[in-house]
Amino acid sequence: MDTQPSLFALLLAGGKGTRFWPLSREDHPKQLLKLFSDKTLVEETYDRVHPLIPSERVFVATSLGLAPRLMSLFPNIQRENFIVEPLPRSTAPCIAVAARMIRRRDPEAVIAVLPSDHFVADVHTFQEVIQAAALRASRGAIVTLGITPTHPETGYGYIRFGEFEDDIEVAETHFRPRVIQAFVEKPDHATAVGYLKAGRYLWNSGIFVFRADTMDEAIRRHLPGLAEAVDALFQMGSVDPDSDEALRVWSAMPAISIDYGVMEKAEGLVVIPASFGWSDVGTWRALASFPTDSNENFIYGRVLAVDSRRNVLYSSSGLLATLGLENMVVVVTRGAVLVCPADRTQDVRMLVEELRNRNQTEYL
Repeated sequence: MDTQPSLFALLLAGGKGTRFWPLSREDHPKQLLKLFSDKTLVEETYDRVHPLIPSERVFVATSLGLAPRLMSLFPNIQRENFIVEPLPRSTAPCIAVAARMIRRRDPEAVIAVLPSDHFVADVHTFQEVIQAAALRASRGAIVTLGITPTHPETGYGYIRFGEFEDDIEVAETHFRPRVIQAFVEKPDHATAVGYLKAGRYLWNSGIFVFRADTMDEAIRRHLPGLAEAVDALFQMGSVDPDSDEALRVWSAMPAISIDYGVMEKAEGLVVIPASFGWSDVGTWRALASFPTDSNENFIYGRVLAVDSRRNVLYSSSGLLATLGLENMVVVVTRGAVLVCPADRTQDVRMLVEELRNRNQTEYL
Protein backbone atom coordinates (compact mmCIF):
# COMPACT_ATOMS: atom_id res chain seq x y z
CA MET A 1 0.00 0.00 0.00
CA ASP A 2 1.40 3.35 -1.00
CA THR A 3 2.54 5.62 1.79
CA GLN A 4 1.07 9.10 1.67
CA PRO A 5 4.11 11.39 2.01
CA SER A 6 2.42 13.98 4.25
CA LEU A 7 0.40 11.62 6.50
CA PHE A 8 1.29 11.48 10.21
CA ALA A 9 -0.37 9.63 13.08
CA LEU A 10 -1.01 10.70 16.67
CA LEU A 11 -1.76 7.81 19.02
CA LEU A 12 -3.69 8.93 22.11
CA ALA A 13 -2.34 6.72 24.88
CA GLY A 14 -2.87 8.57 28.14
CA GLY A 15 -6.21 7.19 29.38
CA LYS A 16 -6.87 5.04 32.45
CA GLY A 17 -9.82 2.83 31.49
CA THR A 18 -11.09 2.19 35.03
CA ARG A 19 -14.07 0.21 33.71
CA PHE A 20 -11.64 -2.62 32.87
CA TRP A 21 -10.73 -3.19 36.51
CA PRO A 22 -9.28 -5.45 37.85
CA LEU A 23 -7.13 -6.04 34.76
CA SER A 24 -6.75 -2.30 34.20
CA ARG A 25 -4.99 -0.48 37.03
CA GLU A 26 -3.68 3.04 37.49
CA ASP A 27 -0.22 1.96 36.38
CA HIS A 28 -1.54 -0.46 33.74
CA PRO A 29 -4.42 1.21 31.85
CA LYS A 30 -6.60 -0.18 29.06
CA GLN A 31 -4.28 0.64 26.16
CA LEU A 32 -1.67 -1.67 27.71
CA LEU A 33 -4.06 -4.61 28.01
CA LYS A 34 -3.94 -7.72 25.84
CA LEU A 35 -7.57 -8.46 25.03
CA PHE A 36 -7.63 -9.88 21.52
CA SER A 37 -4.11 -11.17 20.87
CA ASP A 38 -0.67 -11.43 22.40
CA LYS A 39 -0.20 -7.71 21.68
CA THR A 40 -1.47 -4.74 23.68
CA LEU A 41 -4.24 -2.54 22.28
CA VAL A 42 -1.78 0.29 21.63
CA GLU A 43 0.50 -2.06 19.71
CA GLU A 44 -2.44 -3.21 17.62
CA THR A 45 -3.29 0.43 16.91
CA TYR A 46 0.26 1.07 15.72
CA ASP A 47 0.21 -2.04 13.55
CA ARG A 48 -2.97 -0.84 11.80
CA VAL A 49 -1.41 2.41 10.62
CA HIS A 50 2.20 1.37 10.13
CA PRO A 51 1.61 0.16 6.53
CA LEU A 52 0.45 3.71 5.75
CA ILE A 53 2.70 5.74 8.01
CA PRO A 54 6.39 5.05 8.78
CA SER A 55 7.49 5.11 12.41
CA GLU A 56 9.29 8.45 12.05
CA ARG A 57 5.88 10.05 11.40
CA VAL A 58 4.09 8.36 14.30
CA PHE A 59 3.62 10.45 17.45
CA VAL A 60 2.40 9.21 20.83
CA ALA A 61 0.65 11.34 23.45
CA THR A 62 0.78 9.88 26.92
CA SER A 63 1.25 10.65 30.60
CA LEU A 64 4.49 11.12 32.47
CA GLY A 65 4.01 7.84 34.32
CA LEU A 66 3.30 5.75 31.22
CA ALA A 67 5.91 7.28 28.90
CA PRO A 68 8.82 4.94 29.81
CA ARG A 69 6.72 1.82 29.19
CA LEU A 70 5.41 3.09 25.86
CA MET A 71 8.90 4.09 24.77
CA SER A 72 10.07 0.56 25.52
CA LEU A 73 7.13 -0.87 23.54
CA PHE A 74 8.04 1.27 20.52
CA PRO A 75 11.83 1.58 20.34
CA ASN A 76 11.53 2.42 16.64
CA ILE A 77 9.60 5.64 17.42
CA GLN A 78 12.06 8.42 18.15
CA ARG A 79 11.89 9.97 21.61
CA GLU A 80 11.07 13.46 20.33
CA ASN A 81 7.84 12.02 18.88
CA PHE A 82 6.48 11.33 22.36
CA ILE A 83 4.29 14.11 23.75
CA VAL A 84 4.52 13.60 27.50
CA GLU A 85 1.87 15.30 29.62
CA PRO A 86 2.91 16.04 33.21
CA LEU A 87 -0.77 16.07 34.26
CA PRO A 88 -4.01 14.94 32.59
CA ARG A 89 -5.65 17.57 30.41
CA SER A 90 -7.98 15.54 28.11
CA THR A 91 -7.47 15.43 24.34
CA ALA A 92 -7.45 19.04 23.15
CA PRO A 93 -4.08 20.05 24.71
CA CYS A 94 -2.11 17.05 23.44
CA ILE A 95 -3.65 17.42 19.97
CA ALA A 96 -2.79 21.13 20.00
CA VAL A 97 0.82 20.40 20.91
CA ALA A 98 1.06 17.66 18.28
CA ALA A 99 -0.43 19.86 15.56
CA ARG A 100 2.09 22.61 16.28
CA MET A 101 5.01 20.19 16.48
CA ILE A 102 4.11 18.37 13.27
CA ARG A 103 3.31 21.60 11.41
CA ARG A 104 6.83 22.81 12.15
CA ARG A 105 8.26 19.60 10.81
CA ASP A 106 6.08 19.52 7.68
CA PRO A 107 3.84 22.50 6.78
CA GLU A 108 1.76 20.25 4.49
CA ALA A 109 1.27 17.51 7.07
CA VAL A 110 -2.03 15.66 7.51
CA ILE A 111 -2.59 14.05 10.92
CA ALA A 112 -4.73 11.02 11.76
CA VAL A 113 -5.66 11.11 15.46
CA LEU A 114 -6.26 7.60 16.77
CA PRO A 115 -7.36 6.49 20.24
CA SER A 116 -5.05 3.64 21.16
CA ASP A 117 -7.56 1.45 22.99
CA HIS A 118 -10.02 0.55 20.22
CA PHE A 119 -10.64 -2.67 18.31
CA VAL A 120 -10.82 -2.95 14.52
CA ALA A 121 -11.68 -6.26 12.84
CA ASP A 122 -11.26 -5.27 9.17
CA VAL A 123 -7.85 -3.61 9.07
CA HIS A 124 -7.71 -3.36 5.27
CA THR A 125 -10.97 -1.38 5.08
CA PHE A 126 -9.83 0.79 7.99
CA GLN A 127 -6.68 1.69 6.06
CA GLU A 128 -8.69 2.54 2.94
CA VAL A 129 -10.95 4.85 4.96
CA ILE A 130 -7.95 6.60 6.53
CA GLN A 131 -6.52 7.20 3.05
CA ALA A 132 -9.83 8.64 1.82
CA ALA A 133 -10.03 10.87 4.90
CA ALA A 134 -6.43 12.04 4.39
CA LEU A 135 -7.24 12.97 0.78
CA ARG A 136 -10.12 15.18 1.87
CA ALA A 137 -8.24 16.59 4.86
CA SER A 138 -5.30 17.56 2.65
CA ARG A 139 -7.54 20.25 1.15
CA GLY A 140 -8.55 21.82 4.44
CA ALA A 141 -11.46 19.84 5.87
CA ILE A 142 -11.57 18.35 9.34
CA VAL A 143 -12.71 14.77 8.80
CA THR A 144 -14.10 12.34 11.34
CA LEU A 145 -14.84 8.68 10.86
CA GLY A 146 -18.41 7.64 11.61
CA ILE A 147 -19.28 4.01 12.18
CA THR A 148 -22.48 2.66 10.66
CA PRO A 149 -24.52 1.44 13.67
CA THR A 150 -25.33 -2.25 13.95
CA HIS A 151 -27.60 -1.96 17.00
CA PRO A 152 -29.14 0.75 19.23
CA GLU A 153 -26.03 1.42 21.30
CA THR A 154 -26.43 3.78 24.27
CA GLY A 155 -22.74 3.94 25.19
CA TYR A 156 -21.58 5.94 22.14
CA GLY A 157 -22.03 9.50 20.98
CA TYR A 158 -23.60 9.87 17.55
CA ILE A 159 -23.13 12.04 14.46
CA ARG A 160 -26.12 13.15 12.37
CA PHE A 161 -25.05 13.54 8.76
CA GLY A 162 -26.44 15.26 5.67
CA GLU A 163 -25.78 14.95 1.96
CA PHE A 164 -22.61 13.97 0.15
CA GLU A 165 -20.10 16.69 -0.46
CA ASP A 166 -19.97 17.86 -4.07
CA ASP A 167 -16.37 16.79 -4.57
CA ILE A 168 -15.51 14.96 -7.78
CA GLU A 169 -12.05 13.78 -6.78
CA VAL A 170 -13.13 12.38 -3.43
CA ALA A 171 -16.28 10.90 -5.03
CA GLU A 172 -14.00 8.62 -7.03
CA THR A 173 -13.04 6.78 -3.84
CA HIS A 174 -15.21 4.14 -2.19
CA PHE A 175 -15.65 6.32 0.91
CA ARG A 176 -17.27 9.67 0.28
CA PRO A 177 -17.55 12.36 2.96
CA ARG A 178 -20.90 13.68 4.09
CA VAL A 179 -21.67 17.00 5.73
CA ILE A 180 -21.98 16.84 9.53
CA GLN A 181 -25.22 18.35 10.78
CA ALA A 182 -24.72 17.74 14.50
CA PHE A 183 -22.79 15.83 17.15
CA VAL A 184 -25.26 14.08 19.48
CA GLU A 185 -24.67 12.97 23.06
CA LYS A 186 -25.09 9.37 24.22
CA PRO A 187 -28.83 8.58 23.90
CA ASP A 188 -31.20 6.47 25.99
CA HIS A 189 -32.34 3.19 24.47
CA ALA A 190 -35.54 4.50 22.87
CA THR A 191 -33.67 7.38 21.24
CA ALA A 192 -30.94 5.04 20.01
CA VAL A 193 -33.61 2.84 18.40
CA GLY A 194 -34.94 5.95 16.65
CA TYR A 195 -31.46 6.82 15.39
CA LEU A 196 -31.05 3.33 13.97
CA LYS A 197 -34.39 3.52 12.15
CA ALA A 198 -33.70 7.02 10.81
CA GLY A 199 -30.55 5.88 9.04
CA ARG A 200 -28.96 9.32 9.32
CA TYR A 201 -26.88 8.69 12.42
CA LEU A 202 -23.41 7.20 12.87
CA TRP A 203 -21.42 6.24 15.93
CA ASN A 204 -18.75 8.80 16.72
CA SER A 205 -15.49 6.84 16.60
CA GLY A 206 -13.31 9.63 18.00
CA ILE A 207 -10.96 9.21 15.03
CA PHE A 208 -10.15 12.51 13.31
CA VAL A 209 -8.05 13.43 10.28
CA PHE A 210 -6.96 17.00 9.46
CA ARG A 211 -4.11 19.15 8.25
CA ALA A 212 -1.81 20.24 11.05
CA ASP A 213 -2.19 23.90 10.10
CA THR A 214 -5.99 23.59 9.91
CA MET A 215 -6.18 22.28 13.47
CA ASP A 216 -3.57 24.73 14.74
CA GLU A 217 -5.64 27.62 13.43
CA ALA A 218 -8.95 26.13 14.66
CA ILE A 219 -7.54 25.85 18.17
CA ARG A 220 -6.35 29.45 18.04
CA ARG A 221 -9.85 30.50 17.01
CA HIS A 222 -11.92 28.39 19.40
CA LEU A 223 -9.52 27.83 22.31
CA PRO A 224 -7.31 30.93 22.39
CA GLY A 225 -6.12 30.24 25.94
CA LEU A 226 -4.86 26.84 24.90
CA ALA A 227 -3.12 28.32 21.86
CA GLU A 228 -1.32 30.82 24.11
CA ALA A 229 -0.16 28.02 26.42
CA VAL A 230 1.14 26.05 23.42
CA ASP A 231 2.97 29.20 22.27
CA ALA A 232 4.61 29.43 25.69
CA LEU A 233 5.58 25.76 25.61
CA PHE A 234 7.34 26.09 22.27
CA GLN A 235 9.04 29.34 23.27
CA MET A 236 10.75 27.42 26.06
CA GLY A 237 12.23 24.98 23.55
CA SER A 238 13.16 21.54 24.84
CA VAL A 239 11.80 21.21 28.38
CA ASP A 240 11.91 18.25 30.72
CA PRO A 241 8.22 17.21 31.11
CA ASP A 242 8.94 16.46 34.77
CA SER A 243 10.13 20.01 35.45
CA ASP A 244 8.30 22.74 37.35
CA GLU A 245 8.40 24.86 34.21
CA ALA A 246 6.57 22.26 32.12
CA LEU A 247 4.06 21.68 34.90
CA ARG A 248 3.34 25.41 35.08
CA VAL A 249 2.59 25.63 31.34
CA TRP A 250 0.49 22.46 31.18
CA SER A 251 -1.44 23.64 34.26
CA ALA A 252 -2.46 26.73 32.28
CA MET A 253 -4.04 24.58 29.57
CA PRO A 254 -7.79 23.97 29.81
CA ALA A 255 -8.79 20.38 30.57
CA ILE A 256 -11.14 19.91 27.62
CA SER A 257 -11.69 17.33 24.92
CA ILE A 258 -11.14 18.13 21.27
CA ASP A 259 -14.80 17.26 20.67
CA TYR A 260 -16.14 19.98 22.95
CA GLY A 261 -13.33 22.45 22.39
CA VAL A 262 -13.16 22.43 18.59
CA MET A 263 -15.25 19.86 16.73
CA GLU A 264 -18.63 21.07 17.95
CA LYS A 265 -17.72 24.69 17.11
CA ALA A 266 -15.71 24.50 13.90
CA GLU A 267 -17.30 24.91 10.48
CA GLY A 268 -16.96 22.67 7.47
CA LEU A 269 -16.56 19.37 9.29
CA VAL A 270 -17.32 16.22 7.31
CA VAL A 271 -17.78 12.58 8.23
CA ILE A 272 -16.94 9.45 6.28
CA PRO A 273 -19.41 6.64 7.05
CA ALA A 274 -17.68 3.28 7.32
CA SER A 275 -17.95 -0.24 8.66
CA PHE A 276 -14.79 -2.07 9.66
CA GLY A 277 -15.75 -4.02 12.76
CA TRP A 278 -15.05 -1.19 15.19
CA SER A 279 -15.52 -1.04 18.95
CA ASP A 280 -14.21 1.43 21.50
CA VAL A 281 -14.05 -1.49 23.95
CA GLY A 282 -15.50 0.77 26.62
CA THR A 283 -16.44 -1.98 29.10
CA TRP A 284 -15.97 -5.69 29.63
CA ARG A 285 -19.37 -6.25 28.05
CA ALA A 286 -18.09 -4.88 24.73
CA LEU A 287 -15.99 -8.03 24.35
CA ALA A 288 -19.21 -10.06 24.08
CA SER A 289 -19.56 -8.68 20.54
CA PHE A 290 -16.49 -10.70 19.54
CA PRO A 291 -17.23 -14.28 20.68
CA THR A 292 -14.46 -16.82 20.41
CA ASP A 293 -16.43 -20.06 20.73
CA SER A 294 -19.65 -21.65 19.44
CA ASN A 295 -21.53 -20.77 22.64
CA GLU A 296 -21.04 -17.02 22.08
CA ASN A 297 -18.51 -16.71 24.89
CA PHE A 298 -15.55 -14.38 24.67
CA ILE A 299 -12.68 -16.37 26.17
CA TYR A 300 -9.11 -15.29 26.88
CA GLY A 301 -6.49 -17.24 28.79
CA ARG A 302 -6.88 -20.59 30.56
CA VAL A 303 -10.65 -21.03 30.66
CA LEU A 304 -12.86 -24.13 30.87
CA ALA A 305 -16.46 -23.18 30.07
CA VAL A 306 -18.99 -26.02 30.39
CA ASP A 307 -22.65 -25.44 29.53
CA SER A 308 -21.90 -21.70 29.65
CA ARG A 309 -23.19 -19.17 27.12
CA ARG A 310 -22.83 -15.50 26.20
CA ASN A 311 -20.23 -14.75 28.84
CA VAL A 312 -17.00 -12.77 28.94
CA LEU A 313 -14.43 -15.05 30.60
CA TYR A 314 -10.90 -13.70 31.04
CA SER A 315 -8.07 -15.20 33.04
CA SER A 316 -4.53 -13.90 33.33
CA SER A 317 -3.76 -15.99 36.41
CA GLY A 318 -4.55 -19.69 36.71
CA LEU A 319 -7.55 -21.64 35.42
CA LEU A 320 -11.02 -20.12 35.26
CA ALA A 321 -13.74 -22.79 35.15
CA THR A 322 -17.47 -22.11 34.76
CA LEU A 323 -20.51 -24.38 34.80
CA GLY A 324 -23.99 -23.35 33.73
CA LEU A 325 -23.10 -19.67 33.55
CA GLU A 326 -24.93 -17.20 31.26
CA ASN A 327 -24.58 -13.50 30.51
CA MET A 328 -21.89 -12.91 33.08
CA VAL A 329 -18.45 -11.34 33.18
CA VAL A 330 -15.74 -13.14 35.15
CA VAL A 331 -12.21 -11.74 35.21
CA VAL A 332 -9.42 -13.45 37.11
CA THR A 333 -6.18 -11.60 37.73
CA ARG A 334 -3.38 -12.01 40.21
CA GLY A 335 -4.76 -10.61 43.47
CA ALA A 336 -8.30 -9.68 42.39
CA VAL A 337 -11.35 -11.30 40.75
CA LEU A 338 -14.37 -9.57 39.19
CA VAL A 339 -17.77 -11.28 38.87
CA CYS A 340 -20.76 -9.30 37.61
CA PRO A 341 -23.74 -9.53 35.27
CA ALA A 342 -22.86 -8.49 31.71
CA ASP A 343 -25.37 -5.63 31.83
CA ARG A 344 -23.68 -4.10 34.91
CA THR A 345 -20.17 -3.62 33.50
CA GLN A 346 -20.73 0.13 33.11
CA ASP A 347 -20.81 0.19 36.92
CA VAL A 348 -17.40 -1.37 37.51
CA ARG A 349 -16.10 2.14 38.17
CA MET A 350 -18.29 2.07 41.31
CA LEU A 351 -16.11 -0.75 42.63
CA VAL A 352 -13.02 1.30 41.87
CA GLU A 353 -14.44 4.25 43.79
CA GLU A 354 -15.43 2.03 46.70
CA LEU A 355 -11.90 0.62 46.91
CA ARG A 356 -10.57 4.16 46.94
CA ASN A 357 -13.05 5.17 49.66
CA ARG A 358 -11.90 2.22 51.76
CA ASN A 359 -8.28 3.17 51.15
CA GLN A 360 -7.57 -0.23 49.58
CA THR A 361 -5.32 1.39 47.00
CA GLU A 362 -3.18 -1.74 46.61
CA TYR A 363 -5.96 -3.01 44.30
CA LEU A 364 -6.00 0.13 42.18
